[in-house]
Amino acid sequence: MSGLLAPIEKILLYSLNFFYGYVNNYGTAIIILTIVIRIILLPLTIKQMKSVKAMQKIQPELKKLQEKYKDDKEKLQKEMMKFYTENKVNPFGGCLPLLLQMPVFFALFQMLRSNKNLSKASFLWLSNLNKPDPYLILVVLMVITMYISQKMISSDPQQEKMMIPMTLFMAFIAFKLPAGVLIYWVTTNIGTIIQQYFLLKVAD
Repeated sequence: MSGLLAPIEKILLYSLNFFYGYVNNYGTAIIILTIVIRIILLPLTIKQMKSVKAMQKIQPELKKLQEKYKDDKEKLQKEMMKFYTENKVNPFGGCLPLLLQMPVFFALFQMLRSNKNLSKASFLWLSNLNKPDPYLILVVLMVITMYISQKMISSDPQQEKMMIPMTLFMAFIAFKLPAGVLIYWVTTNIGTIIQQYFLLKVAD
């Protein structure tokens, strides 16, 4: 995986250093780079949000089908596929744009985690961006922004029940991550919330 992501990592590292040359602060450069990436990936995000919104709108009808054919799984699958076709909705439409974004996110994550320059970099209360946040402020921000982001697009009560355990699990992972990675993560979450707010508002 690391070999496949190497070219993307090089581009991201060059971009990070480019922004650093202007702002002379790696924390700020990470935020700018994250914003630029989100702008570049905006078409995929829009496609993903349209698919999520379409799925939310048909949820009541899907639940009726599930109740009607709860004792016949094969019939349920056929009726659901027919329903998707009639409503021109792809149940996996929200997954594909997300999958296409993942290589960029993983490459950025790897680049930040292995960037030795961050060990000499400070940002706000942080004295070393290659070490975990000693005050856990970024971890708390990550948890809050991640939960809000998930809550905004959740329409399934069953899915909502999984949100808190999943968010806490991600917090456990974030606990030991370098602060530079968490700056990227929090900025990404905030960007996602802003994009979802406007895209959902347009969809309404």
